[in-house]
Amino acid sequence: MPNLRVAPIVALLAVLAALSAPAAATASCMMPPALEEAVKSSDVVFVGTVTSTTNRNTWAEVQVDEIWRGPDLPARVVVKGGPEGNAVTSVDRSFEVGVKYLFVPYVDPNGGPIAGQVLNLQDNSCSSTTPWTAELAPLRPADTRQAIGTVASDEGFDAGGLVAPLALALVVAVALVGAGLLARGRQSD
Repeated sequence: MPNLRVAPIVALLAVLAALSAPAAATASCMMPPALEEAVKSSDVVFVGTVTSTTNRNTWAEVQVDEIWRGPDLPARVVVKGGPEGNAVTSVDRSFEVGVKYLFVPYVDPNGGPIAGQVLNLQDNSCSSTTPWTAELAPLRPADTRQAIGTVASDEGFDAGGLVAPLALALVVAVALVGAGLLARGRQSD
């Protein structure tokens, strides 16, 4: 005969375990469009590298490398690939720190800005977001641009910071040559 005093304790533990587990929300999605089409038609497309994650790796802080489509973005953005807290959906997207992605998120008009951002960028496993590979480079539009507050690193050597020191060196050199010529002229007199 089973111990009747243990049964209520086991039942209580089962209920507590069920209540402490992450809440599951149901969601489903259709297949995303072909990547080529998504790059041409989505509201926001950018390339970036995940620098940190939170919320079970579903929220990513991203260093924006280049913007392919959509509004200007700051150098760092947060992309939310799942709901906040303990909620879980069947379409949550997880991110890996250090991985570069071609992001094709959507802007949640109801979510409002987060962390001081202009846009609330949302993503899930139904989008065309994908880890970066060399095969994606041909999809790059001709009009890509840098994020706000970043300096383009692929535009060659920038001599702008050398102009003032070089000008000063030239003035000093001319002054020394002039002083030398004057001294030489006085010696020949």
